[in-house]
Formats: sequence, structure tokens, C-alpha cells
Amino acid sequence: MARKKSEGIEALVQKSEPVPLSELTMLDLFACFALMNMPTNVPIKEAAAEAFDIAEEMMAEREKRI
Repeated sequence: MARKKSEGIEALVQKSEPVPLSELTMLDLFACFALMNMPTNVPIKEAAAEAFDIAEEMMAEREKRI
């Protein structure tokens, strides 16, 4: 199903395209899993930073084990 093209002011607002699944890295996936276990009352910017901190720790642990 095709999306309707934006009109008026909406057409002027630049929107970023979503990253295709084929371009996600293991770090992105680990961060996603970390976000799924975060409490919902954490502010989004803090949650994102913490998720990637956790993901980086997971990557480091993975390197030690392989």
C-alpha cells in the first residue's frame, strides 16, 4: 500500500527515513533488547543512552566469550 504524499507545511518538514532491518548492527539489536527491559518511567533520552551503554557492555562480554 503506497503512502499518501505530504501536502502543505507537512511537505516542508524533513523526516528521517527509518533504517532498513538489513542495516541494523548487533549493537542496535542489543540496545533494543536492553530497552525492552527498562522501566517505563525513565525519560527517553536517558533510556536510549543507558540502552546503548548496556549494549556496549554486552558486546564486550561477547568478545571475551568467543
